Amino acid sequence: MLNDLWLIVSAILVVIGLVASQGLLLVIGSLVIVVWLLTRVWDRYVFRRVTHSRGLSRHRAFIGDSLVYSVTLCNDKLLPLIWVDIEDTFPVGLELAGANLRPYSSEGTQQHNITASLLPYQQVTWKYTLRCKARGYHRIGPVRLRSGDIFGFGSAETRFPEAEYLLVYPRIVDLQKLVFPAAHPLGGARGQQPLRRDTSRYLGQRDYYPTDPMKHIDWKATARLLRLQTKLFEPVVTHNILVALNAATSEHPWEPSNRRLFERAVTVAASVANDAAGRGWSFGLVSNAVATYSGKWLRVPLGASASQLPLVLEALAMAGPYVVAPLLEVLRSERDALPPGATLVLVSSVVTEALALEIAEMKARGYLVLVLYTGDGLPRLRLPRVPVYPVGQSLDLQGEHEPILAD
Repeated sequence: MLNDLWLIVSAILVVIGLVASQGLLLVIGSLVIVVWLLTRVWDRYVFRRVTHSRGLSRHRAFIGDSLVYSVTLCNDKLLPLIWVDIEDTFPVGLELAGANLRPYSSEGTQQHNITASLLPYQQVTWKYTLRCKARGYHRIGPVRLRSGDIFGFGSAETRFPEAEYLLVYPRIVDLQKLVFPAAHPLGGARGQQPLRRDTSRYLGQRDYYPTDPMKHIDWKATARLLRLQTKLFEPVVTHNILVALNAATSEHPWEPSNRRLFERAVTVAASVANDAAGRGWSFGLVSNAVATYSGKWLRVPLGASASQLPLVLEALAMAGPYVVAPLLEVLRSERDALPPGATLVLVSSVVTEALALEIAEMKARGYLVLVLYTGDGLPRLRLPRVPVYPVGQSLDLQGEHEPILAD
């Protein structure tokens, strides 16, 4: 509105200068009109052929890792950028050494500001050391660029919606140091069928024993040798560990989530998965926590491949402290997928009566159940014949920090 008013006043001055033959008024009016036209052209073309990009040395890290983070701005045209402000949305879970970071209106974010000027066909790159303070699926961006004309009369802005993503895995601790008695919590996790036979790996045959299953009798060999023969298969040791993470931190669903207890539970769940992977066991993960950007609960089926641990850690990195369903519903949906004799490792900061009944039912079905209690002190309810390991104090003794959850 102000620019349009200046244009009208200038046009009036030019008309008066022409009518009254006043050269000064004609010059002043003409100069203002020329400046107005230049500012309009500048605002229109200032961001033409201007590109913005970010770079990360890697896109997966653990809490405490340091990465190289770079920001590049390129002005690939003749028109210079007299001044330019780069305002980039940055998550609070990441620390940028030496950068200008300001609080932002959106929860869980801050603003990374860079002010510079670029000559024609110039490219500038800023490099920083980025430190991962909190687990999560961190999003950097979008970015807004602001610049003005050479006269300082106006400014223009543009946005680049492209974002950079960084996945930060949860902290992992040594279970031997975490759990105090000397016996490892998973050391006795054998289940009822610790040794199975892989029927796809035939080794040979032998005489039948009364304890052998009838379905393994080799009838052709029996007819040939005139005595019962049993097929021999390659033995396979199977320790199936299902880690069940309870996202609820209180007994009542209307109470707010305790971020400290939730992060503590995520750390323990990741440590159990890491321990199981190191022992070569088959393991998986279920949780009633919401997965970031999906709205569904977490689920990683049982597996023992080399990619199993990264899958579980990735799921835990994206876990949010919001309950999408009772843990009972999640456990009941997994019953049919659990092999006989599997071990259920429940990681929870609260033990309710309903959860205690579900644990008793899992034990009645022949599963071994262990509880790693991540709350403060001891659980309010007692669980008969179920090993309960209070690990909250142990985590505090190891200097556990309270990271901020990335949204």
